[in-house]
Amino acid sequence: MGEYLLEIRPGVEAFLFHEALLLDDLRFDEWLELFTDEARYWMPIAETLDYDQSRVSAEGEWALVEETKAFMAKRLERMKSGMAFSEQPRSRTRHYVSNVLVTAGEGGTVIARSNILVFQGRRDRKGEFFAGYRLDSLVRDDSSWLITERRVFLDQRVLPRALSVFL
Repeated sequence: MGEYLLEIRPGVEAFLFHEALLLDDLRFDEWLELFTDEARYWMPIAETLDYDQSRVSAEGEWALVEETKAFMAKRLERMKSGMAFSEQPRSRTRHYVSNVLVTAGEGGTVIARSNILVFQGRRDRKGEFFAGYRLDSLVRDDSSWLITERRVFLDQRVLPRALSVFL
């Protein structure tokens, strides 16, 4: 990572905290507007190797999630329709975002690296926690930041049977 951009970090943090609030409050249409039309949401598969704990699937290989904004919109439509049975009733979530570091990206973007902890409560079960970090490529528009790419790297190597929430 390059030099940290301390002067814009508070605004980027506020943006990420607001984004987490929209997800937790089930305000999915507003949340989706935080992404550019060409945005990509990618979560590689973490591999467990004896000496390299950082190995994940490469671009173009298998991924847990690889979606465009249009695909995310379709997924949200399905959730709202009641046909996404893994989300009936809807999960209760709490997104924690911390340790935000901001560096310059390419082509006028900035990269926000943040740690995440997400709780997902479902029905009467005890719930699941997802821990990891995100690399968000952000671009500034007239009034706020927009996400051009989100890369999510989870610490767990085994996931519950349905990962139906956005991290």
